[in-house]
Amino acid sequence: MYLDCFKNCGKDYLRIVNNKYSNNNGKVKISRVTIKNLGYLSNYDDGKPDLLKRLRQQFKDGTLVDLNELNVSLEEKNKRMIPIEDINFKLNPKNIGYIFLNQIYNNLGIDTFLNRIKSDSKIEYDLNGLTKLLVFERILDPQSKKKTFENRNKYLFDVVNSDDINQIYRTLDVLSENSKKIQNRMNTKIKNSSIGRKTSLTYYDVTNYFFETMYGDDDVYELDENNEIVKDENSNPVIVKKGFRKKGVSKENSKGPIVQMGLFIDNNGIPVSHKLFSGNTQDKTTFKNVLGKDVDEMDLGKIVVVADNGMNTQENKYLIVNKENGYIVSKSVKKSWSKLSDWALEEKDYTYIKNNSNEVVFKYKSRINEITLTYKNKDGTKSTKTVKEKEIIYWSKKHYEKELNQNKKFIEYLESCKENPDKLKDKQRKSQEFIKTVDVDKETGEIIHPEKVIVFLDKKLEKYKETMGFYSIVTSEVNEEDKEIINRYHGLSRIEDSFRIIKSDLEGRPIYVWTEEHIKAHFLICFIALTIIRIIQYKILKYENKSTINVDGWEQGITVEKIKQALNNFRADQIYNDYYKITEINTEIDKILKSNNVDFKFKNYTISEIKELRKLVNHMTM
Repeated sequence: MYLDCFKNCGKDYLRIVNNKYSNNNGKVKISRVTIKNLGYLSNYDDGKPDLLKRLRQQFKDGTLVDLNELNVSLEEKNKRMIPIEDINFKLNPKNIGYIFLNQIYNNLGIDTFLNRIKSDSKIEYDLNGLTKLLVFERILDPQSKKKTFENRNKYLFDVVNSDDINQIYRTLDVLSENSKKIQNRMNTKIKNSSIGRKTSLTYYDVTNYFFETMYGDDDVYELDENNEIVKDENSNPVIVKKGFRKKGVSKENSKGPIVQMGLFIDNNGIPVSHKLFSGNTQDKTTFKNVLGKDVDEMDLGKIVVVADNGMNTQENKYLIVNKENGYIVSKSVKKSWSKLSDWALEEKDYTYIKNNSNEVVFKYKSRINEITLTYKNKDGTKSTKTVKEKEIIYWSKKHYEKELNQNKKFIEYLESCKENPDKLKDKQRKSQEFIKTVDVDKETGEIIHPEKVIVFLDKKLEKYKETMGFYSIVTSEVNEEDKEIINRYHGLSRIEDSFRIIKSDLEGRPIYVWTEEHIKAHFLICFIALTIIRIIQYKILKYENKSTINVDGWEQGITVEKIKQALNNFRADQIYNDYYKITEINTEIDKILKSNNVDFKFKNYTISEIKELRKLVNHMTM
């Protein structure tokens, strides 16, 4: 590909050409394909010698500018009056897409909160600007804190006034210390906005994030005057501070240390609260901490917590109903099949959903049980509460076929082991629930000899296949329709999507800070970024009259990936004095503008117009 100059109507004309080679009966034929027309050579004449030679060198260097693409109206600016030597050919586009993020950030009350902290503590550096930089870059171009700081000059209007990278780490310390207050502030602003807090359903789940190190944090023990570890009445070391980065059950099969995150989102999919725990903390124990110390303070009214089987414990359910809240949680079918099977396999009382071929694709039924919940108090005593609980069993043909396909090879393997159980030794870890070992005398069959023999449990395999496609839910909301409860539970996939966004789009892990304070600040930044993204998606769905509570609702409006791409590509580049080359407002930017009642079109492409757009965006409300 090269820059070609040819005669067009007697004048030198520039175009970008690519040579195309083809084989014609053994002879190589070369044909030229025009990639792009650039216009007459005279348009690029700056009065200096060797114009064409210099332009071809610019093309090779990738710095040649197509004047046809410059957003400069001939009628309104009269391009011939602009000296060509004054036109900026060294393009350095600045981001203007961030102005939408900036306004939502301000609407969440974070700016006024941090400015007050700065004033009260007499902080001299730009605390608010550095926090904005961390949040905006986490959305637009997530990288290390060092690289984030180096990108501070990419914005058309300054986001931060700082030249000292150490100040970004001081900012992390402040954010960590005030994380809970910032979350409460955001919640209050959302509650009082037109969006509001929809907590008739509040989804909760736990995930974990890994570090690029094999070394976790040690526990700090209490020491006596002899520098010996103090032990309690059970002879266990007294821990002063528990290590934060700990090895645990990683959801991404990482071998290194992890931290746990518990996250609440509301019915609109907008984050409510998050909290971090040591990596070896069990999922089910996180709920008590988050519910009691974080969500209670937010004054959300009655909430109905939706969670997976990991949260289905007596203590968690007790905590929920004791505060007059509700729950919808899944129940392991495989673990409780012995109690469920007779009821589940009996066709009586099922409601059936059939396809056009009159084939059952979904069925469900329920029963109401009276259960007693037990909670262990700090003093060792126990509290109990008897409540009514609805239990729903349902079967899905789609999920049945999915499970069957996923386990097909394993089932075939088990079937082949019926006649030769010793084969199970090869995969004993996965197949151990289908076998047992007994001490037998091979000659008499009597169980007296110490030699162990593997016996295949055929009935276990049959029960394993019976459970496929079945799911179970228990709920305190006994008066709600079964199908509605099922639909509400399926909304849990939205919080899984939030975790996916933090991990992938926001690149929340691996984590490259290592102190507990900086790790907590890092995830607060991710939390704020996720909230901003969800608000953008929510407003677009409302503008398009689409459901904000549908399981797949967000993707029906605009995906996170498209939001990031649109905001990153919305840029302005100074060409001459106040004149700018501005990225065309694409479909996604147009949606963001219209969903916030901002009607704007560039006409003259000047700095004053960009400032006018910023002024309109600054009046956006939640």
